[in-house]
Amino acid sequence: MKRITCFLVFWIAFVQLPVWGASLADYREKLYDLFIEQKIPQWGAVLSQMSADQSCATLEGRHEILCGYYGLVGHLVDKKRKTEAQNYLKTALALADKYKKQYPRDARFKALYSNLLGLKIALSPLKATTLASNMLSTAREAYRIAPNDSWVSILYGNILFYMPGMFGGDKAKGLECYRHARQTMEKNLSTNSHHWLYVQLLVTIGVVYEHDGNYEQALSMYKNIMNKYPDYAFVREVLYPRAQKAVREKQ
Repeated sequence: MKRITCFLVFWIAFVQLPVWGASLADYREKLYDLFIEQKIPQWGAVLSQMSADQSCATLEGRHEILCGYYGLVGHLVDKKRKTEAQNYLKTALALADKYKKQYPRDARFKALYSNLLGLKIALSPLKATTLASNMLSTAREAYRIAPNDSWVSILYGNILFYMPGMFGGDKAKGLECYRHARQTMEKNLSTNSHHWLYVQLLVTIGVVYEHDGNYEQALSMYKNIMNKYPDYAFVREVLYPRAQKAVREKQ
């Protein structure tokens, strides 16, 4: 019994260590799998491994790490898990500051930082008075630097769509950014089809259509997602039925 206990302790410690043999593509696929399985809170462990793994100590790897934290914090905020969201946001902002110093002209880091500020406002709305201007200006700067970068288009679109019009938000332009990002990402589906950010983009476009009362377009988008990602139960069980109900009530 003692040997079994010792083995279990060793095994638990082992599986929590960074997977030194993993590649960036392996980590990206793991994040995607957890996204489809609706297990995003488990990203925290994966992102910690990525941060400690030299295979991710590249510009591309650091993009993936910070983008992962952005997605994780956003999910926790949406699920009202405030304490966890605040803890991961603190880590993400520290990384964003570090990466911005290393890559001062990198548009993706600027756009991600802007969205992290948006999440900080979501957690503490009173901070909007001091953070909103920097959030919007940083997002605009990122878009000026790289208007054809799909990630930047998505992240700038987020700011435009969710920010009130009186402070610089523009829902129509936000949707335009999302559509442009989709077109750009679909030029390289061999890479992007299994990236969580692409799937989330499709969901976001569908939700925007719903928000605008364009339920038929929302249903079309959700059908597209269900065909491409049949294991992604969130669309099948939540979003698609919700849009169907809205259509029935509209008739």
